[in-house]
Amino acid sequence: MIADKLLGRLPDKRASLVISSGEYPELTESLRQIGVCPITTISDRRLPEPIQWHPDMQACAIGDRLIVLRKGGLKNVLAEHGIHISETMKLPESVYPGDVICNALAWGRFILGNSKTADKVVRQAAEGMKAVWIDVKQGYAACAAALVDERSAITSDEGIALRLEQHGIEVLRISPGYIRLPGYPYGFIGGCCGKLAPNMMAFAGRLDRHRDGKRIREFLADRDVYAVELLDGELLDVGGLIALC
Repeated sequence: MIADKLLGRLPDKRASLVISSGEYPELTESLRQIGVCPITTISDRRLPEPIQWHPDMQACAIGDRLIVLRKGGLKNVLAEHGIHISETMKLPESVYPGDVICNALAWGRFILGNSKTADKVVRQAAEGMKAVWIDVKQGYAACAAALVDERSAITSDEGIALRLEQHGIEVLRISPGYIRLPGYPYGFIGGCCGKLAPNMMAFAGRLDRHRDGKRIREFLADRDVYAVELLDGELLDVGGLIALC
């Protein structure tokens, strides 16, 4: 069963379950090898083809709620694990901004996202827990930023970086690119990783293949977080990892 508190995208203990992309069997196997049970997405053909499997396009964890796409396949997968969910009010669409209705990043008392593109159910959940909405122009906020802890994050998006800093969040700015996303010029840092425990961040790929990999590793180490590399080769945007304790 899911814990009383999801705590958004920052687990307060080691995750026992994690929502991950079902597109890459090697990712699923690597998660199992480190003792985490993956709940794998299925392709949602209502979304743009390159990101039809991505968890951050299909689900949003806010406080103790998990919001998933209305009439989506992930709902049935989660039900098999006894996880209670809410559905979006809107149906997803194949073009922006209809594809990003779940793409917001929540933790503690904050939620990062574009309030104009987020689904009404996502906004209501944020209001219900009295979250501070950090409003940004970037509709793919959960893709574009990676949370390290409650007070630090990593992004290549300058607009997101500035808004986070205005709320007292320390930000490591990295170079855009160096993260693979087939079908697009490149992917984003939030899409290639996720916290699986307070002291562990998992990456789909190797940090040394990123131009700023050493800086990322040092930023994590300064906060007593270590990196687990789940795949070989270049970092791969798989839609992030959503931990369920």
